[in-house]
Amino acid sequence: MKSLTVALVLIGCFMVVNCNFINRKCICKAVSNTVHYVFREWDQSSCTFCSCNDPAMTNCEGVCKRMVQDYATSGCGKVVKGSIVKHKWEASNCGEGISKEDYKCASTHLISE
Repeated sequence: MKSLTVALVLIGCFMVVNCNFINRKCICKAVSNTVHYVFREWDQSSCTFCSCNDPAMTNCEGVCKRMVQDYATSGCGKVVKGSIVKHKWEASNCGEGISKEDYKCASTHLISE
């Protein structure tokens, strides 16, 4: 009984550290182009008992790219206008990365005539 308990604890630790296949998440971040400071973060999608081939994981980078493009187009919230951002994604243990593309935060001020 004691060895079964130890085995279950070890398996649980392995799952937490290496591959949480029970609940995977796609996390998207808008980060600065220089030091990669996080301006905004979104939990894009998640799946339970899924593989890395699930659309929630395989589409993580593309969805994140579009989210950050829209974020930049809309002015990046309270970020200084004209700042440059990149998209960074994490698809649990299925993949992660940071873009090489830069997006400039647009000015959202209306110009009255």
